[in-house]
Amino acid sequence: VKVGRDRILKPAPKHALKVHVWAGISKRGATNICVFDEIMDGALYIRILQDFLLPFLTVYFPDEDYHFMQDNDPKHTSRVAKDFYTGKYIKWWPTPASSADFIPIERVCRELKHFIARHVKPLTKRELVDGICSFWNQKMTPEKCSIYIGHTFTVLPKIITKEGGITGEKLFYLSTFHYIVIACYK
Repeated sequence: VKVGRDRILKPAPKHALKVHVWAGISKRGATNICVFDEIMDGALYIRILQDFLLPFLTVYFPDEDYHFMQDNDPKHTSRVAKDFYTGKYIKWWPTPASSADFIPIERVCRELKHFIARHVKPLTKRELVDGICSFWNQKMTPEKCSIYIGHTFTVLPKIITKEGGITGEKLFYLSTFHYIVIACYK
């Protein structure tokens, strides 16, 4: 605050704003984003995959040249989810139990949270949702998605060396392997 000027305070919400987000990235681009308020359960997860993942795969991967990668949330590894992957011929690639360095979408989530805190500073749920959608539609280009996906190949040998531990590796490498990586919804 400059001398002689009053400090302008923005009202702070009593409770933090919260929504859940599901989205995916691939070297060919990003899926549509799903923002929702419900508690995620197996049925909702399958409905989101049907509404957002399957159409994306049909358009961007008709050649089926992809691997579906996500974290090990219990809903992702449940029997109903595995049955869905098998029934819809989704090429699911199980990942290590906890390696944020290995899951590219975790890095996207960090960038999204930074963008919201730094540039959007929402006071309402509508502002939060609009900020999330703005970030996704403007920032998640195929080129940017490729950088996130490519980082997996940079960090994988280091994760193996650290036996699954965090590497702290910076993000900058490109590769040619195709993944669909699905967002956390925390």
